[in-house]
Formats: sequence, structure tokens, C-alpha cells
Amino acid sequence: MEYVNHLKLQKACQFLMFTPMRIKEITIEIGMNDPFYFSRLFKKQMGMSPKTYRAKRKEHEEAEPKI
Repeated sequence: MEYVNHLKLQKACQFLMFTPMRIKEITIEIGMNDPFYFSRLFKKQMGMSPKTYRAKRKEHEEAEPKI
């Protein structure tokens, strides 16, 4: 079960980084039903909320020099 959740969270990270999808939409897309449970699980595994993860990733991309 833990491995399955790990795979779901990896997929969620991709959605957070590369799409404008809402947390609820990502939750459904990765096969979970409860966005609150997803957010708690994400924070437990990743050390930050999905919203913070997306913001930090976006911040990181903006800081990188474009070639």
C-alpha cells in the first residue's frame, strides 16, 4: 500500500509541476477520492503541502536563467 501511495504522489508531483490542475482534480486523477487525505499524505511524504510544493517549483523555474 505504501508503495502504491508513493507512486501516486510521484504522479501528483508531475501534475503539480507541469499542469495548472487544481488539487481536487489531481486527487481524482491519481485515483484518490479525498483531497484532504491526499494533502495530508502529500505533506507527510514530501514535507510540504501540495500548494507550497507547486509554488516552490514555480519559484525555482523563474530563478533559472533561460537560454
